[in-house]
Amino acid sequence: MHGSAMSRRLPPLNALRAFDVAARMMNFTLAAKELNVSQGAVSRHVAQLEAFLGTKLFYRNHRDVRLTAEGVKYAQSIRIAFDRVDEATRSLLRADRPRPLRIKLFTTVAIKWLVPRLGRFHAQHPNIDVQITTTGSRVRFDAEDVDFTIQIQRVAQPGVHYERLFEIELQPVCCGSFLGHMPTPRQPEHLLHHALLHSMQRPNDWRLWFEAAGITPDAINEGLTFGNSALAYQAAIDGSGIAIAHRPLVRDDLSSGRLVAASGICVATGESYYLAERDPHEASPSAAAFRTWVLSQAAECTAKISPDTARDSPRRRVARMQGSRPGCAG
Repeated sequence: MHGSAMSRRLPPLNALRAFDVAARMMNFTLAAKELNVSQGAVSRHVAQLEAFLGTKLFYRNHRDVRLTAEGVKYAQSIRIAFDRVDEATRSLLRADRPRPLRIKLFTTVAIKWLVPRLGRFHAQHPNIDVQITTTGSRVRFDAEDVDFTIQIQRVAQPGVHYERLFEIELQPVCCGSFLGHMPTPRQPEHLLHHALLHSMQRPNDWRLWFEAAGITPDAINEGLTFGNSALAYQAAIDGSGIAIAHRPLVRDDLSSGRLVAASGICVATGESYYLAERDPHEASPSAAAFRTWVLSQAAECTAKISPDTARDSPRRRVARMQGSRPGCAG
């Protein structure tokens, strides 16, 4: 094999590449743009290849170029050779680097909880690639190429394992400047006189909170309604009104002061967020590392927010969601 390799007659690779692109484009100017070189460089490479082969590959005139009969045959052979090199290279790269972890989430969980923390995971595991996509419906592991999701409730799916992350507690939140428009001490009924921010994915959260707070309003003002909770939370940060938030998802906003509690009453809905994955006994090392990391982040997330952040003496009311949309986390 060594003797065979030594006896090969190979033209310059740059000249071959320039010829391949020029033959495909049938235009030296376009070939130059694709190769990010000058038109003159393409012409010189083609001329160099023709000199090496002792054969004319192109007919040239002032307006265009076209392949000679020998050029057509040579271009076909060269293209096949480049395709094989490309295929071999891609195959080797795929073998050397595992496919990314595929994580599909509701938009709000992605934006407000997982994505802000992903930098920590990458710092600990720089060689593990993660692919995040969002969805408006529950993930089906039997029909989708997904490794993990985070969702509300455990829905029976063959071969799917669930780990509880944290329970859902509802609490009204707004920006600090908006809080100044409300009387002190604040009572739950005071919130009815302000713009309430709603999520279409969680239409019953406000009513549930008011009922748990001891109020059954005849009507809850529509205020502003958004396609998902993440948009409602951002509107609250921007001062548009009061959002009814899942406390675990706005913990970072409360800690930083971007949001403050509009009431100290927290309502436990009886629901929880779960990490769902395929059978962990068959998980790759990357998947096992991600599971361990997510569980550690969830444990950290359940730590209590300081009283200074809540700006209220929290009272806790427990309620059960009635008429909710199971599994929606948006």
